[in-house]
Amino acid sequence: MACLAVVGCAADLFGTRAAEAEAARAEATRLESRGDFAQAARAWEAVAEASRGTDRERALIDAIEAWLKAGNVTRARDAAGTLPADGDPALARRRAVAEAQVALRSQDPATARVLLAGLDTGPGLTGSAEILALRADAEFALGNAAAGVADLVAREARLPAPDRPANQRRIWNRMQEAAARGASLDTPPGADPVVAGWLELGRLATQSDSPFQLRAAVLGWQQRNPEHPAALGVTQELLAEARALSRYPARLALLLPLSGRLAGPGRAVRDGFAAAYLATDTGQESPPVLDVYDTVALGVTAAYEEAVQNGAEFVVGPLLKSDVAELAGAALPAVPTLALNWADDGVAVPGHVAQFALAPEDEATEAARRAMADGHCFAVALVPDTDQGLRIAESFGAALQEAGCRLLEWQRYFEGDRDFSAEITSLLLIDESESRHERLQGFLRRPLEFEPRRRQDADLIFLGADPEAGRLILPQLQYFFAKNLPVYAGSAIYAPGRADTDDLSGIRFPVMRWRVDPAAPGAAFMNQFSAFGPGALDRYGRLYAFGADAWRLVPLVHNRSGRLAEGVPGLTGTLFLGADGRVHRRLDWARFSDGEAVPLPAAAAPADGIRIIE
Repeated sequence: MACLAVVGCAADLFGTRAAEAEAARAEATRLESRGDFAQAARAWEAVAEASRGTDRERALIDAIEAWLKAGNVTRARDAAGTLPADGDPALARRRAVAEAQVALRSQDPATARVLLAGLDTGPGLTGSAEILALRADAEFALGNAAAGVADLVAREARLPAPDRPANQRRIWNRMQEAAARGASLDTPPGADPVVAGWLELGRLATQSDSPFQLRAAVLGWQQRNPEHPAALGVTQELLAEARALSRYPARLALLLPLSGRLAGPGRAVRDGFAAAYLATDTGQESPPVLDVYDTVALGVTAAYEEAVQNGAEFVVGPLLKSDVAELAGAALPAVPTLALNWADDGVAVPGHVAQFALAPEDEATEAARRAMADGHCFAVALVPDTDQGLRIAESFGAALQEAGCRLLEWQRYFEGDRDFSAEITSLLLIDESESRHERLQGFLRRPLEFEPRRRQDADLIFLGADPEAGRLILPQLQYFFAKNLPVYAGSAIYAPGRADTDDLSGIRFPVMRWRVDPAAPGAAFMNQFSAFGPGALDRYGRLYAFGADAWRLVPLVHNRSGRLAEGVPGLTGTLFLGADGRVHRRLDWARFSDGEAVPLPAAAAPADGIRIIE
């Protein structure tokens, strides 16, 4: 009877676990269907916990894929680390794909290439197209553009006809990204003709200095390659983009503060805009007429009304948040406009107004994404005690939370202080460690040896600071046991031309690439501003670049180019127009090392949601 009781208990336990697994599986499937991938990943992990053998391994792979879709590389890597050493051969193909995605997102394309190398990608095999896409991403990340193109050309043969144009756009985008990182687009000996044609087209695009050169180069390539797959696809899009990039309105107005306390920044934006205007041959019969208005002398509403009365078909500006809010609330003609700031949340901006800004909140969001791409997930933050500091912390935390990570705690500090020990000990929970020691010592009524400890749940620090505050805060963070935590910051931490940056070593921050790489696209254009006097480029360089990018955005916004939703390269970063009407920036990154700002390699592209069903 005892034996029967044991068997019965085991059966009951098995049935309970199976029921738990089935319920978690249904919940995970429901969460995935509505796009809540972070919660779905947790549900798949619950399935794995309640399962054994092949079912457990399959659920872990599901969890990895869901974490990747949520953008949480750390949790995906943790789940991959729990996969069994000797997995089910039937799952080997799918498992290799999941682990390769983790490797790619963890900046380890060499491992991804090894994981994918032995997988058969023959026609008709499940997942062949997806595996070739991942192999291509690994090759491009390693700088092997020709091999990446070859993988994507092979992928196209495995795709149904309706999906091939998207693959061609993928080839084009990956080539341009690789070229921007310095990869060669040279054609290797013996290359397949289709691969060779793609590489030639990529070289022509990177060598074109203007939309007009690009148009002529593409037309010439079409004549030489009439049967190439790109001849009627990507090249038509390139020609359309060239038209969108070059068709400016006949008359436009620039609204800026050119007198008063903000005259310096206003004039810097104007100079950048004007330099780009003068450097552009639009190919139109008459160049656009540019009128410039001083919003301080005229008032922003009056300046806007005067510009429209004078025939402006497009308005660029104003520069101040308060001025953007004033225009948003005024009854004015609906002329297409590119505001040079973001309105405060809660201000209703008309649909004909796009907003472009060098917003610290945007940089905080990018910092969170970069930290997660680098494999970090749980953050603490130290920001200035200002409205902007609050917005930075909120943006950073929201970006983490969206991917299933967390901002554990944040503290504000007063600008101008020199001692930040109270804020840091609270942020790192060292004050709690000391309090526990005092309570224990009082309870035992004898002195105890004690070494304070910081919190152990954080794996990165976000720092909102300028160079002055940063030079004081970083050594104090290190003193309070945070030396091994990576520190990410906004671009305000970097002041070009300063020599006293040794105390900032290790901090990672977003940067305009031309600032730290003399060979970067746009560096030659920016060097002309050195003629404005010693230190002019260091002081106002970001505003010159901002003005130049505003000029380049005009035809894209005016012509409602879809290219802007995909991202266009600019001097201030890669520019995207979001559904919120704001132009967001994807930024390059650098790191302080021995007093120098050293460029960092680009983070891996987000996973494309690749999933193989066996």
